[in-house]
Order: sequence, then structure tokens, then C-alpha cells
Amino acid sequence: MAFYGDDLAYVHHVGFTGFVRGAAPGLIAMLREAGINEGLVVDLGCGSGVWLQTLIDAGYRAIGVDGSSAMLRLARRNAPQAKLHRASAFEFDLPPCDAVTAIGEVLCYLPVSKDGRVPSRKDQPLLSALLGRIAQALRPGGLLLFDLMIHSDDSMVMRNWRAGDDWAVMFEATENRRRQLLTREITTFRRVGRTYRRSHERHVVRVYKKEQVLDLLERADFQASAMNSYGRFPMLPRRMAFHARRV
Repeated sequence: MAFYGDDLAYVHHVGFTGFVRGAAPGLIAMLREAGINEGLVVDLGCGSGVWLQTLIDAGYRAIGVDGSSAMLRLARRNAPQAKLHRASAFEFDLPPCDAVTAIGEVLCYLPVSKDGRVPSRKDQPLLSALLGRIAQALRPGGLLLFDLMIHSDDSMVMRNWRAGDDWAVMFEATENRRRQLLTREITTFRRVGRTYRRSHERHVVRVYKKEQVLDLLERADFQASAMNSYGRFPMLPRRMAFHARRV
């Protein structure tokens, strides 16, 4: 099963980077407020590199990590000074750093097999283990900024579409509250010459409870708080941001 293949990576970059662009000033402000005015920031799930280039423009060194080779090709063009690695956020060997970011519910994503199946819970990447590794990589006082899909009493069921000059995307989301999973079926159409190429991907994300995440952060030696915005930029529905300072 493809994961941000060429077409969806392109559509995401040209049509869906508004969130990270809007969040960027608030994210930079939080780094500054934490006394992190320079140094190394590792961005997990860096996508097409928009946030990486913002970090570089603000005077930071940046490492971008993404599992999609198509996204990394875009990131090489958009943030040429950043160091890039193709890897899962849950498997990347984090270097010593001053801050870690994961913007756009990156840490929710689960691997999907070629036949569309999600691994059993015991085989899924563990957020708790990743938070522990991030804490070990961060210097004391270092900062972790990320956002997740959050539990609600109402299940999410939605269909929508968007289109640009040379692309269109249709998506359907359904939530399994018992399994705490949200599945997105995403179909893209991208113009190639005089015709449009159709591609399809299935994305599955874990849905978390706020209290659960705050407990995991505390166990990993973070001082953490939940936020409904990055600075003045509000989170999307059912998303919540977390500000975690390494003790």
C-alpha cells in the first residue's frame, strides 16, 4: 500500500501546507520562549520541507525525517540546507539535539500492509517508547512539540474533496472507536499531459486521549501541557498539540 507516493505528496505540498505555514510563527515563538535560539531541531515526518526551511531561515540547523521518498525529493528542493533521512519516525536513531517537532499528527500514523491491513496492537509502533528515546536525545531543557488526533465522544465520519489547477483529491474518513483507529481512504487525480492519473492510498492513524498522552510524557521525564493552538494558529478539529520540556 503506497504511503505519500508521488501524486499524493505533490497534492499535499501544493494544496495542504497551509497548516504548517500557519503554525510556523507560533512554533518559532515557543522555541524562542524556551531559550532555544539556535542549535539542532529534528523534524519527524518532515513532508515536503516547508517547516524545515522555516527553521533554517530562523537560524537553526535542521534534520528532516520522513518515510516517503516522494516527500523527501520535494524537501530537497524546498529546504536544500537541511539534512534528510528516509525512515519511520518510530525507527530513526535520533542524534543529540535541542528540539524535536512532529507537526501534522505524524506520530499517529500506523503502517498499512499491501493488502490494507493494520498490524495488531502488540506489533504497532509504541508512542511511549518513542517519547523515551526523544527524551534521551534532547538536552536538559530541550523541547518537543507535536500534535495528535484526539478522542471524542462522537465518531468521525466524513467525506470531502478539494481541487487545484492540475489536481483533485477525494477523501473519506471513518473511525473505529473501539480500536481507537481512524481510517482515511484517499483518491488523487493528477494531470499528466492531457489526461489525469488516478492514485489511491489508505492511511490509518491511532486516536489518543489527552490524559493518556500527558501521562506518557510525564513518565518520559517531560514537563508537558496540552494546547488547542500553535501560538495564535488554532488546531484543526479533533487535533491537540503538546508542549513538552525535557526535565
